[in-house]
Amino acid sequence: MWTTFLNSLKVSLREKSAVFWLFCFPIILSTMFMGMFGNISQSYDLLTMKFAVVADDDYCKADAARAMLAAMQRTPLETCDTATSDDVDTGSDGLKDLLELTAVDSVAEATDLVNRDTEVRGYLEADGDGMLRMTVSRNTVSMANSPNTEPGLSVSLSVLDSALGVANRQGIVVTQLLERDGRLVQDPAFLASLQENPQVTREVTLTNFRPEETARYYYALLAMAALMAMTFAVTSVCTAQANLSALGMRRSMAPLAKWRQIAGGFLASWLCTFLALLVALAYILFVCKVSVGGRYAASVLAIAVASFTATALGTFLGALPKLGMNTKVSLTTTLSCGLSLFSGLYGSQAMLLSDTIQRDLPWLAAINPTQQVTNLFYDILYYDSYAPFLRTVGILLAMAAIALAGATFFLRRQRYEHL
Repeated sequence: MWTTFLNSLKVSLREKSAVFWLFCFPIILSTMFMGMFGNISQSYDLLTMKFAVVADDDYCKADAARAMLAAMQRTPLETCDTATSDDVDTGSDGLKDLLELTAVDSVAEATDLVNRDTEVRGYLEADGDGMLRMTVSRNTVSMANSPNTEPGLSVSLSVLDSALGVANRQGIVVTQLLERDGRLVQDPAFLASLQENPQVTREVTLTNFRPEETARYYYALLAMAALMAMTFAVTSVCTAQANLSALGMRRSMAPLAKWRQIAGGFLASWLCTFLALLVALAYILFVCKVSVGGRYAASVLAIAVASFTATALGTFLGALPKLGMNTKVSLTTTLSCGLSLFSGLYGSQAMLLSDTIQRDLPWLAAINPTQQVTNLFYDILYYDSYAPFLRTVGILLAMAAIALAGATFFLRRQRYEHL
């Protein structure tokens, strides 16, 4: 049996088409995904933006505005012949890296600087009431509206605009309150409330790890690669059948029990499938930077289970009677590509279809091996407990057991009318 295992392993790894489709194709497709989705996650990151600030008399009188802008810089700008106050928070939290300011004396100088240096996004100025205004260059507006330019710019501009709006509204409210009752300026509670930054929202985590929108496509790709690897087992079984190949004729005359031949080929196919998926997983994790929440051991176990199930299904397909080897290989490709549609590989609409099936027809999702392989990685990433993961492992092992039982039924006591 072990001689059959080694020879089957060598034959599988020497097959150039199998090596390409099962080792290279997942890597190529993962690289395409990385190029397509690379900017999506970065589009929510805040950038450090260069702005000019008009340091005129109105700006120098607007102490609150200057303090707020100082808190948005890692190295606060010193203007108006005053040093940066020590109580300005420029620590590791907040928006400390949002701005990099350059002081100018007038709006005309700011406009000239923006026109000369395209890296300067615009300029800030204060009016006589201490209200801040932001002016953005046309080039920056064009870049923010274009999906092919620097990711995160649009979000960073929105955050800055919102911060300025909140500060201006707070300044208006404080001014109105002081106009109604000037004694508030001597009220410690009122002064303390001005320094507070109430948190009206808080971030909570409902999953084991922060979800990544694009991770689903990589998991679905692994599922398709697993089913495509059924080709290893199909080829191994077909080369052991006397009516499908000349090699099968010779092997049928060998003094070795047929179950030992099939078992050796099964183990070799399982190992080839496992190695192919392991290479794809390593590329996805360490090159494409798709996380599994640090659960690497569980990910390797998931690959082992997925490859075992794929090998069992391939053994069943290879054992189907009255079908030629090429037909069985074509059926393998058709099934892997077709079932991947229902696991969400082919875009947002396919993902919507996959979610709909899992929600409304869970039994249909349960019998789809690509969906269950995809769920293996969902369960690892999103759940605190391993119970959902083990449940999915059980479903895949049940599929494998049924497939092996069917293959045994077809291969047991085979007889040929003629060869």
